[in-house]
Order: sequence, then structure tokens, then C-alpha cells
Amino acid sequence: MKKYINRIIESEVVKLAENFPVVMITGPRQVGKSTLLDYIAKQLDKNIARVTLDNIQERTLATLNPQLF
Repeated sequence: MKKYINRIIESEVVKLAENFPVVMITGPRQVGKSTLLDYIAKQLDKNIARVTLDNIQERTLATLNPQLF
């Protein structure tokens, strides 16, 4: 298993998650966005729902009907 690389943004994401029901993290592919969320969820002992817009059906739903999404 690879070693987790701590990120400067971790504490900011935790603060935002405490104040908002949704936090969006965007960035290039394969930079550790999902890994960051998994790490934070484990540290907080919380189940965090993640949605990736890589899935064309989820992306289409988000675009055409954001309220349902």
C-alpha cells in the first residue's frame, strides 16, 4: 500500500465540511482528490458520500437536472 501524502488543504476541507452540506473539490485527474476525501473520512470516522462526474450518466444528470442530482 502506498503511503498517504498529507496535503495543505486538509484542514480547510474539514472546516468547510463542518459548515456546508456539500463541498466540491475539483482538479486534474489523478492528483489525489478522492484519496484526500477517503483520508479525511477515516480520520473523522465519518462516512462521506462522494460523487465523481467521470461517469457520463451522473454528469448528464447534474447538467440537465441539478436539483434531482
